[in-house]
Amino acid sequence: MKKLFLPFIFFLFIFAYHCHSQNGNLDSLINIIKSEKPDTNKLKHLYQVSDESETLGSYEQGLLYGKKAIELANELLMRKENEKVVLLSKRYKARAYNNVGLIYFGQGNFSEAQKNQALSLQIRIEIDDKKGIASSYNNIGNIYFVQGNYSEAIKNYFTSLKTREFIGDKAGIATSYNNIGSVYRSQRNSSEALRYFKISLKIRNELGDVQAVADSYNNIGTIYNDLKEFSKALENYYKSLELRKEIGNKAGISNSYMNIGSTYAEQKKYADALANYLLSVGIDESIGNKAGLATTYNNIASILITQKKYSDANKYLIKGKSLSLEIGHKECLRDAYVELIRLDSATGDFKGAFESHKNFVLYNDSLDNEETRKNMIQNQMTYDFEKKEAVAEAEHKKELENQSVIAEEESRKQKIVLILVSCFLVLVVIFSVFIFRSLRITRKQKNIIELQKNLVEHQKEQVEYQKSMVEEHQKEIIDSITYARRIQQSLLPTDSYIEKNFIRLKRK
Repeated sequence: MKKLFLPFIFFLFIFAYHCHSQNGNLDSLINIIKSEKPDTNKLKHLYQVSDESETLGSYEQGLLYGKKAIELANELLMRKENEKVVLLSKRYKARAYNNVGLIYFGQGNFSEAQKNQALSLQIRIEIDDKKGIASSYNNIGNIYFVQGNYSEAIKNYFTSLKTREFIGDKAGIATSYNNIGSVYRSQRNSSEALRYFKISLKIRNELGDVQAVADSYNNIGTIYNDLKEFSKALENYYKSLELRKEIGNKAGISNSYMNIGSTYAEQKKYADALANYLLSVGIDESIGNKAGLATTYNNIASILITQKKYSDANKYLIKGKSLSLEIGHKECLRDAYVELIRLDSATGDFKGAFESHKNFVLYNDSLDNEETRKNMIQNQMTYDFEKKEAVAEAEHKKELENQSVIAEEESRKQKIVLILVSCFLVLVVIFSVFIFRSLRITRKQKNIIELQKNLVEHQKEQVEYQKSMVEEHQKEIIDSITYARRIQQSLLPTDSYIEKNFIRLKRK
């Protein structure tokens, strides 16, 4: 046992380092609360301390501040100051009830967890907080799940899923897929469980939700462990463990160590298995996680029986069985009776083995029976049908909207055509007026041109007449001159005659 003690001390040192910043934030909030007056700001801070404490596994502190938040919310509601204060008071009161319910759930106090979740749901319905309503149904489903009431669990999970899909809450949808996958795993339907877990992981990776991604890796690891694919199981468990250490999630870290131990146990690596189981036990004891302790006690007992350490195994089984009965955890009780059958058979207590077998059959039948499977199938079918109906209704609505859009588009087109035709007609009228005016001007100009042409032609005729007169006159003058010339020529001697007579006279 000394070899196991040192790793546990080392783990506590590492865990304390990771949680330092978160504890610093809590201390700051607690100091602020001390000096605050009782108003909605103080109410908000009380809830935040409770919420952070629950995340870190500081359950006692979480319960203390959660209950203080509920008390202050009641006080503020009694004052009835104004609508805003009333609404905020109711909202944080519902959240505080939800958080207190989660803490009781973590402690394995399922009756108180159910009571507080119901109170939270009632307020959330009253103020129409759909996201909160979905969360409450989911948390109520978790309570039914650990109690082995799978039909009620999956009924609440699907109710939560439908609301989350309606409001588009992706983180919530991923959580619902994850939880539905857990129910399928409990019914040994590994293929459906793995399908739901992987869908959940994809959404959570897209959202960057570290804690949720860690939970998904853990759950995928459990499926691979069930399928005996141990390397894949450990790969996913260690991914989950590292992320849970990163955010300081005590309950998650404990769960990872327990699951890693279970995988090592399947491989018959008992020393490694026990080392991880004891790390898980140490954390669960510190945070009061009874359900986790009951499961791990059964697992430790199983290894001790294999190692023939019957006395030590019996001690762990008694503790595991006692815690399981206390919190009403049917799965843990069933598993405890399985190990008691092995222990009693190995020690020769056949009467005890027979009694344990009867109890095993009783709890196993209550967990895994035909009615439960029918209810699960019915819930799945109802969900699928309603989803298809919702899709069909959405498509019909979309079709009507499309038709309306088409009609509006047609009407718009007709209006555009009408406007264009009107504009065209106006343009035609304007153009016609323009053409008419142009024709009038052209006709007028043509008339003027015709008049001018006639005038020019008249003037031309006058000119031609005058020209003809001039030519006639010129002709008369020329004829007179010609006539005179002829007379002159007939009266006067010619040059040859004169020259001839001149020469004759000269001779004389």
